[in-house]
Amino acid sequence: MKKELDMIHIYENGQCIGYGGNQDWFLDDWAKKAGCASVLASHLYTYYLSITQMSKSEFLEIMNQMFQRFTPGRKGYPFLYKFARTFCQMMQEKQVFLKPVYMKQPKSYWQAMNFVEKSIDEGNLVSLLILSHQAKELEDDNWHWVCITGYKHSCDGEWIVFSDCGIRREIDAHILFDINEKNVIKMVSMKKNPQN
Repeated sequence: MKKELDMIHIYENGQCIGYGGNQDWFLDDWAKKAGCASVLASHLYTYYLSITQMSKSEFLEIMNQMFQRFTPGRKGYPFLYKFARTFCQMMQEKQVFLKPVYMKQPKSYWQAMNFVEKSIDEGNLVSLLILSHQAKELEDDNWHWVCITGYKHSCDGEWIVFSDCGIRREIDAHILFDINEKNVIKMVSMKKNPQN
Protein backbone atom coordinates (compact mmCIF):
# COMPACT_ATOMS: atom_id res chain seq x y z
CA MET A 1 0.00 0.00 0.00
CA LYS A 2 1.28 3.43 -0.93
CA LYS A 3 -0.11 6.96 -0.78
CA GLU A 4 1.81 10.01 -1.94
CA LEU A 5 0.44 13.51 -2.43
CA ASP A 6 1.54 15.89 -5.17
CA MET A 7 4.68 17.79 -4.29
CA ILE A 8 5.61 20.81 -6.39
CA HIS A 9 8.22 19.91 -9.02
CA ILE A 10 10.74 22.62 -9.80
CA TYR A 11 12.18 23.03 -13.31
CA GLU A 12 15.16 24.85 -14.76
CA ASN A 13 16.17 24.75 -18.44
CA GLY A 14 13.56 22.07 -19.09
CA GLN A 15 14.93 19.74 -16.41
CA CYS A 16 13.27 18.83 -13.12
CA ILE A 17 15.74 19.94 -10.45
CA GLY A 18 13.64 19.70 -7.32
CA TYR A 19 11.01 17.64 -5.54
CA GLY A 20 10.07 20.82 -3.74
CA GLY A 21 12.45 23.69 -3.07
CA ASN A 22 15.89 23.94 -1.56
CA GLN A 23 17.00 26.58 0.94
CA ASP A 24 20.40 26.63 -0.79
CA TRP A 25 18.64 28.51 -3.62
CA PHE A 26 18.27 31.61 -1.46
CA LEU A 27 20.71 34.37 -2.33
CA ASP A 28 20.90 35.58 1.28
CA ASP A 29 23.42 33.67 3.42
CA TRP A 30 21.26 33.64 6.55
CA ALA A 31 18.27 32.39 4.55
CA LYS A 32 20.44 29.60 3.13
CA LYS A 33 21.35 28.55 6.64
CA ALA A 34 18.03 29.03 8.45
CA GLY A 35 15.31 29.27 5.79
CA CYS A 36 13.84 25.76 6.03
CA ALA A 37 10.52 27.01 7.51
CA SER A 38 10.17 29.40 4.56
CA VAL A 39 10.76 26.58 2.07
CA LEU A 40 8.23 24.39 3.87
CA ALA A 41 5.66 27.22 3.82
CA SER A 42 6.30 27.55 0.07
CA HIS A 43 5.55 23.84 -0.39
CA LEU A 44 2.29 24.14 1.53
CA TYR A 45 1.34 27.37 -0.26
CA THR A 46 1.72 25.87 -3.75
CA TYR A 47 0.06 22.62 -2.65
CA TYR A 48 -3.10 24.27 -1.32
CA LEU A 49 -3.26 26.47 -4.43
CA SER A 50 -3.00 23.29 -6.58
CA ILE A 51 0.23 24.34 -8.28
CA THR A 52 2.22 21.23 -9.22
CA GLN A 53 5.16 22.66 -11.18
CA MET A 54 7.09 25.90 -11.43
CA SER A 55 10.35 27.27 -12.67
CA LYS A 56 13.11 27.71 -10.11
CA SER A 57 12.92 31.51 -10.44
CA GLU A 58 9.14 31.51 -9.85
CA PHE A 59 9.44 29.27 -6.82
CA LEU A 60 12.34 31.27 -5.42
CA GLU A 61 10.13 34.34 -5.58
CA ILE A 62 7.59 32.54 -3.37
CA MET A 63 10.37 31.38 -1.04
CA ASN A 64 11.51 34.99 -0.64
CA GLN A 65 7.94 36.11 0.13
CA MET A 66 7.64 33.36 2.72
CA PHE A 67 10.95 34.38 4.27
CA GLN A 68 9.35 37.75 5.06
CA ARG A 69 6.54 35.96 6.91
CA PHE A 70 8.63 33.24 8.54
CA THR A 71 11.81 35.17 9.24
CA PRO A 72 14.10 33.02 11.38
CA GLY A 73 15.60 34.39 14.56
CA ARG A 74 19.01 33.60 15.98
CA LYS A 75 17.89 30.01 16.60
CA GLY A 76 15.97 29.63 13.37
CA TYR A 77 12.19 29.12 13.34
CA PRO A 78 11.49 26.17 15.68
CA PHE A 79 7.94 27.33 16.48
CA LEU A 80 5.25 24.73 15.74
CA TYR A 81 2.18 26.74 16.77
CA LYS A 82 3.41 30.07 15.43
CA PHE A 83 4.26 28.48 12.09
CA ALA A 84 0.81 26.93 11.74
CA ARG A 85 -1.11 30.03 12.85
CA THR A 86 0.86 32.32 10.54
CA PHE A 87 0.40 29.98 7.59
CA CYS A 88 -3.35 29.57 8.13
CA GLN A 89 -3.81 33.35 8.43
CA MET A 90 -1.86 33.85 5.22
CA MET A 91 -3.94 31.29 3.31
CA GLN A 92 -7.15 32.87 4.58
CA GLU A 93 -6.13 35.95 2.59
CA LYS A 94 -6.25 33.65 -0.47
CA GLN A 95 -9.71 32.38 0.54
CA VAL A 96 -8.24 29.00 1.47
CA PHE A 97 -9.46 28.03 4.93
CA LEU A 98 -7.32 25.65 6.93
CA LYS A 99 -7.23 24.43 10.49
CA PRO A 100 -4.02 23.13 12.08
CA VAL A 101 -3.98 19.67 13.67
CA TYR A 102 -1.00 19.16 15.97
CA MET A 103 1.06 16.20 17.10
CA LYS A 104 3.50 17.51 19.66
CA GLN A 105 6.10 14.88 20.58
CA PRO A 106 4.30 11.58 19.83
CA LYS A 107 4.11 9.10 22.69
CA SER A 108 4.39 5.99 20.53
CA TYR A 109 5.34 4.80 17.07
CA TRP A 110 1.72 3.99 16.24
CA GLN A 111 0.47 7.38 17.39
CA ALA A 112 2.93 9.09 15.05
CA MET A 113 2.26 6.72 12.15
CA ASN A 114 -1.51 7.04 12.50
CA PHE A 115 -1.22 10.84 12.49
CA VAL A 116 0.75 10.79 9.23
CA GLU A 117 -1.49 8.23 7.53
CA LYS A 118 -4.70 10.01 8.52
CA SER A 119 -3.35 13.38 7.33
CA ILE A 120 -2.12 12.01 3.99
CA ASP A 121 -5.32 9.99 3.45
CA GLU A 122 -7.32 13.18 3.96
CA GLY A 123 -5.16 14.98 1.39
CA ASN A 124 -3.04 17.07 3.76
CA LEU A 125 0.75 17.33 3.77
CA VAL A 126 2.48 16.97 7.14
CA SER A 127 4.97 19.56 8.37
CA LEU A 128 7.64 17.82 10.42
CA LEU A 129 9.96 19.71 12.77
CA ILE A 130 12.97 17.62 13.78
CA LEU A 131 14.55 19.32 16.77
CA SER A 132 16.92 16.48 17.56
CA HIS A 133 17.33 12.92 16.31
CA GLN A 134 19.98 10.27 16.93
CA ALA A 135 19.55 8.40 13.64
CA LYS A 136 22.51 8.66 11.29
CA GLU A 137 20.03 8.89 8.42
CA LEU A 138 18.90 12.24 9.87
CA GLU A 139 22.21 13.65 11.06
CA ASP A 140 21.88 16.64 8.70
CA ASP A 141 18.22 17.20 9.62
CA ASN A 142 18.47 18.24 13.26
CA TRP A 143 16.81 21.59 14.03
CA HIS A 144 15.14 21.39 10.61
CA TRP A 145 11.70 21.45 8.96
CA VAL A 146 10.78 18.94 6.23
CA CYS A 147 7.56 18.18 4.37
CA ILE A 148 6.02 14.69 4.61
CA THR A 149 4.24 13.88 1.35
CA GLY A 150 3.35 10.23 1.75
CA TYR A 151 3.84 6.79 3.26
CA LYS A 152 4.12 3.26 2.02
CA HIS A 153 3.81 -0.23 3.40
CA SER A 154 5.91 -2.87 1.67
CA CYS A 155 7.34 -6.31 2.33
CA ASP A 156 10.42 -4.63 3.83
CA GLY A 157 8.52 -2.42 6.27
CA GLU A 158 6.81 0.93 6.59
CA TRP A 159 8.29 4.05 5.04
CA ILE A 160 7.74 7.79 5.22
CA VAL A 161 8.18 9.85 2.03
CA PHE A 162 9.31 13.45 2.42
CA SER A 163 10.83 16.43 0.64
CA ASP A 164 14.13 17.62 2.10
CA CYS A 165 16.16 20.36 0.39
CA GLY A 166 14.58 19.61 -2.98
CA ILE A 167 15.17 15.86 -2.77
CA ARG A 168 12.53 13.13 -2.50
CA ARG A 169 13.58 10.92 0.38
CA GLU A 170 12.22 7.82 2.06
CA ILE A 171 13.01 6.76 5.59
CA ASP A 172 12.07 3.70 7.59
CA ALA A 173 9.16 4.86 9.73
CA HIS A 174 10.50 2.91 12.71
CA ILE A 175 13.71 4.95 12.54
CA LEU A 176 11.95 8.30 12.19
CA PHE A 177 9.41 7.53 14.90
CA ASP A 178 11.80 5.85 17.32
CA ILE A 179 10.44 7.17 20.59
CA ASN A 180 13.12 8.10 23.09
CA GLU A 181 14.14 11.20 25.03
CA LYS A 182 16.90 12.09 22.56
CA ASN A 183 14.57 12.15 19.55
CA VAL A 184 12.42 15.28 19.65
CA ILE A 185 10.00 15.76 16.77
CA LYS A 186 6.77 17.71 16.29
CA MET A 187 4.21 17.62 13.50
CA VAL A 188 1.30 19.66 12.21
CA SER A 189 -1.03 19.13 9.28
CA MET A 190 -3.30 21.79 7.82
CA LYS A 191 -6.77 20.35 7.56
CA LYS A 192 -9.05 21.79 4.92
CA ASN A 193 -11.87 23.32 6.93
CA PRO A 194 -14.75 24.55 4.74
CA GLN A 195 -16.85 25.41 7.82
CA ASN A 196 -14.78 28.57 8.41
